[in-house]
Amino acid sequence: MKPGLKTGIRVDLPATVKPSMKPHLEGLVAHRLYATWAMVYHMETASRMLLAPYLEPHEEAVGGAVLVKHLRPARVGAPLHVVCRLVRARGNKIYTRVDVFSKNRKIGEGSCLQVVMSRGRFARLLRDAR
Repeated sequence: MKPGLKTGIRVDLPATVKPSMKPHLEGLVAHRLYATWAMVYHMETASRMLLAPYLEPHEEAVGGAVLVKHLRPARVGAPLHVVCRLVRARGNKIYTRVDVFSKNRKIGEGSCLQVVMSRGRFARLLRDAR
């Protein structure tokens, strides 16, 4: 990894709850609210945004874990503000803390783990997954 990846750095990801982000659940739920899976998507996206500038051309990162608490609902059309902060980098493991806000209220919080590896190792993992 490139130098400069230090505890405390952060990224901000603005977003909006789109109709495609509501719960699907095989047709069992029809409310027009921000789904937990969409919150996970935003948390992982913000975590990758934080890490991406520090990856070398021969490196790739994959998600290793996500822990999420969905605290409050947000309706379709609501503005979102996702804040991601680096809490630890140990070897090839990158840990982030992510908070999701809508209209200045925290609606979600969690943590993400990303694992950095060579593109060659990543290609082998993809090949083995067939």
